[in-house]
Amino acid sequence: MNFKNFIPAVLAILGIQDFHEEEGRKVLTAQEKQKLATAGFPAKFADDFEAALNEPETSASNDEADRRVAALTAVLGQTTAQLTTANQELAALKAKSNTDAEQIAAKEATIKELNSKVATLSELAEPDNAANASTGAASGQTFDIANEQQLGGMPGVMFALDRPYNQRARAAIAATRGMSVMVAAASSVDYSTLQDDLGAFYRTPWRERIQSFLVKLPTIETIFPLESGYQDLATLVNIWLGEFSQADNTIGSNFDNVTKGNYDFGTETLRMFSVMFAHKFQNLAQLEKTWIGSLNREGSDPLKWSFIEYLLAETAKKLHNEREMRRVNGVRKNPNPNQPGRAMEAADGFYEFIRKKVDGHIDNTPDGGTTGKVVYQIKPFALPRITTANIGEVLYLGTSMIPDHIRSTGNVVCYIPAPLVPWYHKYNEVKYGLNQDYKANIMHVKEYPNVRLVPVPNADNHHRIVWTLDGNIKCYEQKAGEMLDFRIEQQDWSLKVWANWKESIWAESVGYKYTNPAEMDGSRQLIWCNDYDRPDDFFVEGQPDANPSAVLHNSIVTGYNKQVKEIDDIEGAKVGEVVNIKCGPDGDNGVTIKKKGKFDLISEEWTPKTGDVISLMKRADGKFIEIGRRTAAASAYMFPDDATAPSVADATVFVTGENTKATAITDLADAVTGTVYTIHGNGSANASTIANGGNFSLTKAMTLKAGAMIQLVKVDGGKFYEVSRAEAPND
Repeated sequence: MNFKNFIPAVLAILGIQDFHEEEGRKVLTAQEKQKLATAGFPAKFADDFEAALNEPETSASNDEADRRVAALTAVLGQTTAQLTTANQELAALKAKSNTDAEQIAAKEATIKELNSKVATLSELAEPDNAANASTGAASGQTFDIANEQQLGGMPGVMFALDRPYNQRARAAIAATRGMSVMVAAASSVDYSTLQDDLGAFYRTPWRERIQSFLVKLPTIETIFPLESGYQDLATLVNIWLGEFSQADNTIGSNFDNVTKGNYDFGTETLRMFSVMFAHKFQNLAQLEKTWIGSLNREGSDPLKWSFIEYLLAETAKKLHNEREMRRVNGVRKNPNPNQPGRAMEAADGFYEFIRKKVDGHIDNTPDGGTTGKVVYQIKPFALPRITTANIGEVLYLGTSMIPDHIRSTGNVVCYIPAPLVPWYHKYNEVKYGLNQDYKANIMHVKEYPNVRLVPVPNADNHHRIVWTLDGNIKCYEQKAGEMLDFRIEQQDWSLKVWANWKESIWAESVGYKYTNPAEMDGSRQLIWCNDYDRPDDFFVEGQPDANPSAVLHNSIVTGYNKQVKEIDDIEGAKVGEVVNIKCGPDGDNGVTIKKKGKFDLISEEWTPKTGDVISLMKRADGKFIEIGRRTAAASAYMFPDDATAPSVADATVFVTGENTKATAITDLADAVTGTVYTIHGNGSANASTIANGGNFSLTKAMTLKAGAMIQLVKVDGGKFYEVSRAEAPND
């Protein structure tokens, strides 16, 4: 790689005119290397770049130029994001009546520096590969810089050069080719034609470009097919048949006396969840620069977006990824007026759909009302908790419980969380690997080859396995492509963009609707699953300033509260089941449980530190029994006594050993770059210490007595940086 190509970018990032010299050689200072790391460059790049500063010039190949462009574009995008954040922070500071003027001045200085960096990075030249680049909608179309009607000669009003932003894009690209084109400075009026561009976007096949772009992204629709054209509360009809056949009894019998059989029509009322997107692009001028940067990537991407397409394509990609996550993990929560909601709360996903059919739900009617009854449709299998040592046995037992006349059809599929697939492959390798007929990485239940395993993506921390007929569960939408029906409104330097759509994931046939779960025997259902979803050692995030809810899971970590929250109940807790409450933030933003009310049976008041856990069980009278407590350090792995370079393999939370002599930790062996390690102190005599130096970059030296804690992250180059700390109570 020709590192000389990066000199303008590095100078812009560092905010200097030239590099320091030591003994006749150009060098990067430690502070400058840290700045590059903050901008996203790995430590190896800084070292190689510094070495190349004093080497003779070399010519760059096209591949090197492409890598250079990719790196610079990444830095430009990151710097623009930093600028956006800084502008938002400045607005927040100005909104506070008690903000110090020095704080505002410091933030304005940061914004000025970031603006300078964005401008420099946006205007950087690159080698011209235009002859081989495809810059329009059609493959092989070259960028015609001489065209004075359309940007690059690309068709469509979105590329017309009467748009000021297209004029500036043409000037920037011309500058990379040694030409000078005069354009007016940017103003808020320049973006008024974006509304017209949106109209053209929908009137022409340009919209299909974004549709085809999204098709390339991974989607759950490959396992749960998508169907369009469904309204909320649409009725999906199925039929449940009783026994009909019998021995021939025609002789001496009256027909009406020997008739037999029954059938019940069942319905699934499809719920379509209303979802919206609303965003305000705050600084169109800065967004324009990143768009121009994308146009400059000659040869790296055959598709060149217009400005409106660039805005919408990036937005569409984000919406697509959020919807994919929601289709698996979503839990619908009705919104509060004038408050932005969370993406995962816009609609129920696959696992929440199954949970409601198991735990019971209020039955809807097609007219929009409800029956007022809680109904149960899936009787789960009582199977062992899944581990790496028994996953094959669990899959075999569950599949064997499905009625044979259904299992033998060859249409049954088993939906398994994708992270469990490697467990299953490893299980088979250990158990059957020495057999002559062993086949690795099979994607069916070994004992039932006609039952296919289908991995569910984005299913981290789920253990629920679901069996049903292939194609029974589907994704639904009201109108095809509805999520991309964007509407925009331009105002000064900002752009409002919004869209509304309906989405759902549902099954055509679930099970007969029982009002009493004790009557269920599993014979009248077409979806089967195990009897738990998430493992107990996984904690779902609780709502701030509210009592924990065990509706979704029995292990909950508390949220960031405005003030200390006194927990006086656990919503949704079931009688006889253990509920684990873990303290998230502590101190003024933490929680407490006092020995009174529903908790008057606990041993003493619970005032936890971050990571502490209390286990409780609800009694029939509504009160909670204390099962046990543990601190964050108690559940951590312990370093060996007197260890100066302990191993942190296979865990992230540790407690120091019971040292017999003064012990200074100088390294953490087997650490992984980017992983945060938490180390708790232990005792006071001979407590482990970590100095601010060597392999560790700390705010100050650390003594790990009992009650102290430090979090460290390893970065490229081998150093550990302090993330946070808590001093021992008496320090």
